[in-house]
Amino acid sequence: MKKERILSIDIFRGLTIFLMVFVNDLAGVSNIPGWMKHVAADFDGMTFVDVVFPAFLFIVGMAIPFAVENRQRKGDTKFAFWKHVLVRTLGLLILGVFMVNSGEMNREANLIPHGLWAASLYIAAILIWNRYPKTDQVQKNRIFAGLRIIGFIVLIVLYYLYRKGPDDQLTGMTPSWWGILGLIGWAYLFSIILFICASRKLQIMLPVFAIVLLIFLGLKIEDFPVLSDMHWLKGHTGHFAHTLLTLAGILCSLMLMRGGLKENPVQKIRSMVLLGLALSLVAFLVRPYTGGLSKIGGTPAWSLYCAAICSLLFPLIYWLVDLKGVRNWSNFLKPAGQNPLLTYILPPLFYAIAGFSYLPAMFNTGALGFIRSVIFSLLILWAAGLLTKKGIKLHL
Repeated sequence: MKKERILSIDIFRGLTIFLMVFVNDLAGVSNIPGWMKHVAADFDGMTFVDVVFPAFLFIVGMAIPFAVENRQRKGDTKFAFWKHVLVRTLGLLILGVFMVNSGEMNREANLIPHGLWAASLYIAAILIWNRYPKTDQVQKNRIFAGLRIIGFIVLIVLYYLYRKGPDDQLTGMTPSWWGILGLIGWAYLFSIILFICASRKLQIMLPVFAIVLLIFLGLKIEDFPVLSDMHWLKGHTGHFAHTLLTLAGILCSLMLMRGGLKENPVQKIRSMVLLGLALSLVAFLVRPYTGGLSKIGGTPAWSLYCAAICSLLFPLIYWLVDLKGVRNWSNFLKPAGQNPLLTYILPPLFYAIAGFSYLPAMFNTGALGFIRSVIFSLLILWAAGLLTKKGIKLHL
């Protein structure tokens, strides 16, 4: 029996990755309007840029119910399932920490040039996490295994060659934060644990979401009587914000799957829209008491508004793509949707090789800088599509 596929999920993922590539590149462009940048940490507000990373967390959540169902269909044991989850989480954490440290390197003290170090990191990631074709040929399997081993050896070497900090206080690699991929890894792990504990049922996931939100709000509200044994969580509220976004994605997928993927589409759209409106209302109510709107602060209102935007945007794409069959507009997003990790690491790989000053300064400012970022992002999607066709498809 052929598995049903919701194309709008792939397109939403592709759109999100495209925007992640775009806003990351645009961050290096000067003299552009403030709404094209992340807002400052002390500013109560957000721009569309502040919604891009949450949108990816949301789509990670949307994929979880389908992925779990697929593994159950394949007959995975509990051990095999949790091994996959933990290995995937560990891979995201490792790659996230390496990427963070790449930006924090003391380039004068490091034992090899930054460009060579960073390029080696991303090439090693491709060697390790590429989805090699299944084959019965022993020789090819040995080659594929050998490539993965080479990738791990490169990571170990890079770890020992790394230096950061002031010249008189040099240190090796440390996780100052987990990086975007690492934060995704933690949100994925926490969300999938809650999803399994909730027996993968919508009627249980809704109160689970509410409980996580209430704990999050309690940790953020000043002078709120939090139990003494929960004070340690105050330093980890960012994980609550990210997990809420991922859980919101799970809720939307469960609404989509209820009664069969093709049944009652209007009711499914109505349920997701109502979820988005409810999240918006809660965000509006808690905003004055929980630190306002701040991506950098990871406030509840920011998390809820972003989840609401995704819960309202996805039904529109679902209606357009899966119900009306209007899909040609999204063809350029396919590489990013099908191969998101490769698409995400291609820009830093390019800059590691070419350097950040590969073009005159005028292409990094104003309207020219904006146009260059758009073209660069489209070229990254083209390169990802080409590499995907050549058999390079990363999978954690």
